[in-house]
Amino acid sequence: HSRRYTITGAPRVANEVIVIGNSGAEFDARGYVTAYDLVTGDLKWRFFIVPGPPDKPREHVEMELAAQTWDPNSAWEVGGGGTAWDSMVYDPELNLLYIGTGNSAPYAQPVRSPGGGDNLFLSSILAINPDTGLLLWHYQTTHGDNWDFTATQNMILADLEIDGALRKVIMQAPKNGFFYVLDRATGELLSADAYARVTWASHVDMETGRPVMTENANYFTTPKVQSPTNAGAHGWRPMAYSPDTGLVYIPAWELAWLRVNLYPNPEDYVKEDLSIGMGVLNFPANEETIDAFSFMLPYDPDYLKEIVRNSEVPPDREYLRAWDPVASRVVWEIENTGFQDGGGILTTAGGLVFQGKATGELMIYADDTGVLLHSLDIGTGMMAAPTTYWVDGEQYVAVMAGLGGAGFWAFPDYAAAYTRGNAGRILAFKLGGGETPKPPLLEFDPIPEPPVYDVSQAQIEQGGALYGKYCIWCHTNTGHDLLPDLRRLSAEKYQLLDDILLAGLLRPNGMPQFDAVLDADDVDAIRAYILTFSREAYVAQETAAIVPD
Repeated sequence: HSRRYTITGAPRVANEVIVIGNSGAEFDARGYVTAYDLVTGDLKWRFFIVPGPPDKPREHVEMELAAQTWDPNSAWEVGGGGTAWDSMVYDPELNLLYIGTGNSAPYAQPVRSPGGGDNLFLSSILAINPDTGLLLWHYQTTHGDNWDFTATQNMILADLEIDGALRKVIMQAPKNGFFYVLDRATGELLSADAYARVTWASHVDMETGRPVMTENANYFTTPKVQSPTNAGAHGWRPMAYSPDTGLVYIPAWELAWLRVNLYPNPEDYVKEDLSIGMGVLNFPANEETIDAFSFMLPYDPDYLKEIVRNSEVPPDREYLRAWDPVASRVVWEIENTGFQDGGGILTTAGGLVFQGKATGELMIYADDTGVLLHSLDIGTGMMAAPTTYWVDGEQYVAVMAGLGGAGFWAFPDYAAAYTRGNAGRILAFKLGGGETPKPPLLEFDPIPEPPVYDVSQAQIEQGGALYGKYCIWCHTNTGHDLLPDLRRLSAEKYQLLDDILLAGLLRPNGMPQFDAVLDADDVDAIRAYILTFSREAYVAQETAAIVPD
């Protein structure tokens, strides 16, 4: 286990095998899926999604095809990405397993595959025979993916009448902003239209199946404000389809962020530099954020601000959108509170659409109009899609409540996780049920007085730069986050920072070690910076005689 693999998606059963994917493309993973015998647990087959180095044997015949689409001098040591970290779906009628694949690593192709190419099978839908592990067809949604436009979002099998004929289709709304309808037996592209704001491509060419890129697509040497961002126009929260209305209900985002290649000179790329394999920053396109990241950007901040001023930067918005997959249009939409507010979708034969929100509200809409019919305040944020089932003739709706995943290390102040905590719960509802128990409101712990260390201004400045590079991604220090608020470190933890950062003392807790990129002097500088902002917060707290939020 030498690469940083993780597993985030549920295993799937496909005929006589259990199939498991993995994640970690932002680190150094090379994506694959593995099938095990349903009865014995024996390994049946393994399908790699991107090829390995050309001096190594190809594991299966599909890797010969994929290798033709990669530069032989690619950054093989980074892994390539392509992880199948979420969506798989099995069609028992056709005996086909569909697998959605992930993004590249690094993101920018000049670093990853300098000679270009489609880089199969990144950001693709694969149709595999689960008995043999052989590929029947594939469709790549984003060729040579440079933007983290994964095709791992959930896929829906349905029968749709298209041009007067009933077609067995597979539908997906991946990150790239286009809604795809494919013939699930053959992989034929039937439609691909934008379901959200898209600036990196004008449309999808129906003859080639390829997106037609705009001048806005290439950010390798000139940063660009782009939509969608690497968060996508649709993330991992599942969409849902109603055969009664013929509509697909998508938790969609419209964001316009600045995308900056950290290595405009590909030869400067250092895999360990950010402890991640992507090499690109995506962040809100405003001057304050540019100033916050200026220490790590290879461009003058004033130059980046000028790019933002000369670009169209609409406000970030999030919607629940009802999409007609045959007419390729939005039928109705509901705007949510803020970014990452809306969870996954459930639609029922009773004409209802359910969506949980980060605010702690479970919303219930009419599936044909989007009219709000009812809402329940449960006091816990929801990301997962609700489910429904029957017991003894009575229908229930249940939801796994709690927020998590990328982007949820710091909760917005409108989130129930911020005000009531984020303890995971499973809640089930029925008509005539009782009142929903809500967690109590949280109280903010006071910031303790930090210990006294002899630190210099140079150490503080060095520590601030290092903190912004390696620490702030998780430790945002707002009070009620998933990860520790470092303003509240104990005196003992300050003394143990060397062991934590360099020796991996807290690795069993999920805290990585940074000995590949930091030394003892760096740790002293980070300690000095943490002490500085902690003391500032402590003084502000004592001066105001209140606990800061």
